[in-house]
Amino acid sequence: MKIATNRLGIGWQAIIIFLIILDAIVLALSLIANLRPITMEYISVFDLIVSIILLIGFLLVMSRTKEKSIYIKNNWYLIIVFIPLYYIASTAGLPSTLIILKILVIIKILGLYLFAQKFAKQVIKYQEQTRLVYALAFFLTVLFLCSFIFYRVEHGINPEVATYEDSLWFILQTITTVGYGDIIPVTGIGRLMGVISMFSALFLTSIITSAATFSLIQKYRTKTESVAKRTRESVEIMNSKLDGINNSLGVLDSSDDIKDIKNNINELKSEIEDLKDLIKEKK
Repeated sequence: MKIATNRLGIGWQAIIIFLIILDAIVLALSLIANLRPITMEYISVFDLIVSIILLIGFLLVMSRTKEKSIYIKNNWYLIIVFIPLYYIASTAGLPSTLIILKILVIIKILGLYLFAQKFAKQVIKYQEQTRLVYALAFFLTVLFLCSFIFYRVEHGINPEVATYEDSLWFILQTITTVGYGDIIPVTGIGRLMGVISMFSALFLTSIITSAATFSLIQKYRTKTESVAKRTRESVEIMNSKLDGINNSLGVLDSSDDIKDIKNNINELKSEIEDLKDLIKEKK
């Protein structure tokens, strides 16, 4: 796929990555958690919206490709990400617990990963530099693992944890340090899950802060290197012109004035060389 390199293109890629991650999360939750019917309806509608957006992005990229047949041939396996599986199943009156449907959902999650790799290379390159992928993996691990364990130990004991959504809500507000206090763990393991979520927030904050700092440093470094490059080019041009002048003077009579001019040129060239060395040291 042809990847846009301007800010608008990178911003679009970031939106796509965000939607893909969010869609993959809710699809994974539908597989491992016993969600309420209304929650499954919300998931099916959200998956439909994301599927349409990804299809539009795919078609836009294809419209700018000269060899459309080759483009489709190389990316045919991505068609699974454009199919709103739960929405189609609900429209057809099929239960979301069908084994074949769950298998297709797993395949779609894998397809979303492949689509992200092809469509958002600039964003993926940035996260590889900042290691944000580790922060995301850590966040998802804490979210899924802690919410699952919290639900298993609190459900049936804690009246405030009636569904898995309640457990997920508790872990999310704990990680984000909001802490509404509407759900309070009553078991020792439940409290431990809360403590793990609290400390994970500190880790995530440090990762995000370091990523933001990296962005600022990288932006400053890029501008500095650009200025240094233009300065080097200007120095090379000046040096070349001085060489031409010096060669022209060499064919003239060797008068004192010409000698003075040549000496001044040589001194100027020496200063230019010093400037070039200084630029190299600043790199």
